[in-house]
Amino acid sequence: MPEPAFVLHYYDSSPYSEKIRRAFGIKDLDWASVEIAALPPRPLLDPLTGGYRRVPVLQVGAKEAA
Repeated sequence: MPEPAFVLHYYDSSPYSEKIRRAFGIKDLDWASVEIAALPPRPLLDPLTGGYRRVPVLQVGAKEAA
C-alpha cells in the first residue's frame, strides 16, 4: 500500500486541526494522522520539528511517521 503524501500531527481539541482535516476531505487527499499530547513534552514530535512548539504540524513527503 502506498504511503500517504501528508501526515498531520495534531491533538483532538485543536480547532485548526479540524479545519485541516475538513480541507483534506473536501480535496479528497490521501493523508494520515498522528494524535499527540496537547501540552509539551512531545518526545516523538520534537525531533521532527526541531523544537517548534506549535501544533498542528503537517509532515509532507515522508516515508514514515514519527
